[in-house]
Amino acid sequence: MNVRKGLTVMTAALIAAWSLSACSGKTNGAKEANAATSGVSAEAAEEPVEIKWIGFYPPDSDNSYVQQYLEKKFHVAIKNMRLDRTASAQQLNVKLAMGDIPDIIPPYVDINAYANMVQQGIAAELPLEEIRHYMPRYAKFIDDMDPSLWNIGMIDGKNYGIPKTYAEGDAYFVPAYNAAWLRAIGYSEPPRTLAGLEDVLTKFRENDPDGNGKKDTYGFSARGKDTLGSNQIFNTVFGAYGINPNAWMETNGKLQFGITLEGAKQAFITLNKWYKAELIDPEFITMDWNQYRVKFVGGKVGMSDQALWYHLDPSGTLGADALNAGMTFVVGQPLQGPGGKRYAGAQGLGQVPYIMSADAHKDVKKRETIYRIMDALAMDPEVYRAAVYGEKGVHYDEIDGAAVLKPAYTDEQKAGAIAGIGYYYGLFKLNTFPTVDRPKSQLDFRAGIVRNDVIRLIDALPQAYLPSWAANSDAITKLIKEYELKFVTGAIDPAKGFDDFVALLNKAGLLAATDEANKLYAERKNLK
Repeated sequence: MNVRKGLTVMTAALIAAWSLSACSGKTNGAKEANAATSGVSAEAAEEPVEIKWIGFYPPDSDNSYVQQYLEKKFHVAIKNMRLDRTASAQQLNVKLAMGDIPDIIPPYVDINAYANMVQQGIAAELPLEEIRHYMPRYAKFIDDMDPSLWNIGMIDGKNYGIPKTYAEGDAYFVPAYNAAWLRAIGYSEPPRTLAGLEDVLTKFRENDPDGNGKKDTYGFSARGKDTLGSNQIFNTVFGAYGINPNAWMETNGKLQFGITLEGAKQAFITLNKWYKAELIDPEFITMDWNQYRVKFVGGKVGMSDQALWYHLDPSGTLGADALNAGMTFVVGQPLQGPGGKRYAGAQGLGQVPYIMSADAHKDVKKRETIYRIMDALAMDPEVYRAAVYGEKGVHYDEIDGAAVLKPAYTDEQKAGAIAGIGYYYGLFKLNTFPTVDRPKSQLDFRAGIVRNDVIRLIDALPQAYLPSWAANSDAITKLIKEYELKFVTGAIDPAKGFDDFVALLNKAGLLAATDEANKLYAERKNLK
């Protein structure tokens, strides 16, 4: 199923979840009726199930609003294990190495680390029929959206994960342009082609668009510090050539890694040309997301192309930055490349799955409780809102049918610290509820940007565990980072050095990984 169809089904599943929510919690009727006669529920008479919970943006105390809500609703006692957002994977690895294993492990790791936890015996095997039995609403949601998502958690023919989705997998990276600069260079709308973009970037550099009399402006920049060797670097240019450099792409029925394709070579040639013409900010090499935003809204570069629609919304990071800086931008669309089509990188629906620890799974009562909580966090509107947004009237208001956080809780880290709301307990935040908790203004903004006629460049083999890649990932990533910089800056001529680059990647392990990718691709196709 393609992503757009999946998201449509996702919304339908959501509506069904809302209509069924009134019926949730009516199981075990006989047990509850018997307990009612004694005045004490059977569940309350038992000791609460202890659950070791881990995540980033954690609450400062062990008595936050969300913790109290979950403990009361599911008769559990939560033991919090806290991670720093900026080093979550590393801190999780330390805890695991020390034997301090959470009962639920959210996907703060890549698929290689997921497979490593399987191989070390940390992750429990979770038969699909077991998940379907204990998480019926969520299992149906996955089936309706894209059944192939079940494949991601499979290692050697066995499943070890609960699928995780990304509700904005259909959204693609879009360019945005300084509105005042566009007007200053004589443009009434954003460029539509590579040639048009080159003209705009040239005039951003040469025509003093900020009017300060100095040649101190550049066309655009990139997040060289935190995206080199991964993705989200010069999205518009790679997209124009039909390339997602950090994805497996199908060509003539076979998979190849995007950065090794001819389109990537042409993108590097174009970027090198622009770098030599001083259209690209030379400081892109050391830029991270925060610095990148400051450059754009601060009037140092005229274009951004590393944001999704919700980053550009007035309530989003880049949109809010612009409002605070008094800067206005115009959102464009992916360019028509040499092939005449519009392509853009998108992240797709599939993510690394959730893990239940092997120790937790051995305890039947704990296992059933974890499944019940996760099904509710994903599919019960009341539970979802409590975990993600907190208490109505206290932490959020309902506006246009959507939960909108009060100003004191819009900072994710602070909101988590104070009330536990957000990602820490809200394991499915923005995963299963893509539209309900967005105000109409945001939905309208999204509808004006995310279009059906743009071809999404989504990984053809999402979250694939490939032994050869896992064994050689450091060497492969190091080569990609090195050559991305050298090709853009011209330290190596991309027209002459590209084939050598691909040969080095293959020797470092990519060739073996490509063989494994094609084998797994064929297997997943047969499972559909």
